[in-house]
Amino acid sequence: MDERATQDEATTGDPATRAWRDWAERARALVGRLDEAGYPTDPASRAVAARHLARQSALALEAELEHADPAHPTLHRYEQPWSQWGAPNPDNVYERCAIDPAATYVLRGRVDGVHEALFSLVEGDLHLGRPGVHAELALSDLRARGDAVAADGTLRLVIGPPGTPGVTLTTDPETRLLLIRQYLYDWDTEPVASFSVERPDRSGRPAPSTAPADVAAALGRAARWVEESITHWAAYAAATRDLLEHNTFTAPDTPPGGAPSIAYGGGCFDLPDDAVLLVEHPEPDAHYWNWSIHHLHWFDSGAFHERPTSINGAQAHVDADGIVRVVVAVDDPGVPNWLDPEGHALGLAVYRYVGAATTPHPTGRVVPRADLRLALPADHPVVGADDRRRMLADRRLAAQRRWS
Repeated sequence: MDERATQDEATTGDPATRAWRDWAERARALVGRLDEAGYPTDPASRAVAARHLARQSALALEAELEHADPAHPTLHRYEQPWSQWGAPNPDNVYERCAIDPAATYVLRGRVDGVHEALFSLVEGDLHLGRPGVHAELALSDLRARGDAVAADGTLRLVIGPPGTPGVTLTTDPETRLLLIRQYLYDWDTEPVASFSVERPDRSGRPAPSTAPADVAAALGRAARWVEESITHWAAYAAATRDLLEHNTFTAPDTPPGGAPSIAYGGGCFDLPDDAVLLVEHPEPDAHYWNWSIHHLHWFDSGAFHERPTSINGAQAHVDADGIVRVVVAVDDPGVPNWLDPEGHALGLAVYRYVGAATTPHPTGRVVPRADLRLALPADHPVVGADDRRRMLADRRLAAQRRWS
């Protein structure tokens, strides 16, 4: 009997080893799921898809092996340029934490100077069929209340079931995750808050040694997470693409699983050769608003840390008539509010309004590239190649502050 066969027999009863082999087999089968979900098959697109699979796998493994224990909670950064799913907002800094809905937790941080943040208790991930949002508070509301944010910007949130003394966010029996979304409006200057989380009844008690059954369960959850993510979001993007006529936009609304305080809208851009999409709407009266590009199939927001795949109210140019004019174009159109689809003539453009008193409904029209200047006000700024390079360099440097 060869050495490998001996090793196989020796580990037959080891659940962690069996789970790892199962993970490897399920990872091998992911390419077939790409085909079933209609991912493009050209070599360039498959390179992006392979990278997407690797990124999703790395994220899921880290989440389930390192951050899934509600008895010993840790905050996990996600939706960074290399860990995206579900059309993330490029202006957000995302963190999450596994929680037990019957336990009490304390979240602490310094939020002075933070433009806005949302603290949410949720059932789980939409692509796993767990869309419930059980509680949510905005940082602006917490500041107004005065009982969770001190004058020096120190934040303290108590999370627990009904009846918990001093509770700020009340759990539901189905709550499994705490989500934090910080909103960066001015990428250059606004601080990124650092948070810590504690479960007081387990404070000072390290997690026990890793158990084989726990590792096996985590690997199984991670495999399912990736399988469902790559198929669910491809189908979601495809359905969104065909909701209405291309190059038009839905009215602002809050979809299932979305934050109740946010109004979303969007549509599918479909650019003919040598044409651009000119998007227009009055400037919203909102605490925060933005536009972002989302790619079909992987449903990400592109290389938002170094390309203008998004633009927000602090970054956007507003014309003298109060109208915001955004241009979706495959190549740089020489305007300040360029949404870069990274070479894709077909994709999704989405807008968000947070804390809005007005929620304008954007319009879109396809304009020949050669006629774009005629469709803009005479004093609309021109952005030259040197200007664009400086803007992109500044964007990349500003984005790095999030994970430095």
